[in-house]
Amino acid sequence: MEEELDLLLGRGINSLVKLEILLYLHQRATAVQTSERLALRLRRPAEEVGSALEELAALGLVDRFALGTGRHMMYGGPEEEHVRRLLDLLCERYHRDAESRAELVRLVTGQVSRVESDSG
Repeated sequence: MEEELDLLLGRGINSLVKLEILLYLHQRATAVQTSERLALRLRRPAEEVGSALEELAALGLVDRFALGTGRHMMYGGPEEEHVRRLLDLLCERYHRDAESRAELVRLVTGQVSRVESDSG
């Protein structure tokens, strides 16, 4: 599972806003939010959060729900067990210590490759 998470880092999870969204939704496992509300909570531009949520939903890392006639979309943490375990691992790494958190940020933002971090 570690290898699977490593593949996602820097590829599917390739921005700080995506990392922030996943961490936020993981901490609030039963919450569902609109992209606009989530943008307010994260203090990020709504367009940036909306785009990131759509990409994360396409990867299956967040669940997307249509309200009513589908005019409003809601997003929440994934229901699939395997994906939840991957995100548990991501959050555990992030909260482990400052060094682990810094490495995750570097990987997500493309500042270091996995090979460089393993050899250094």
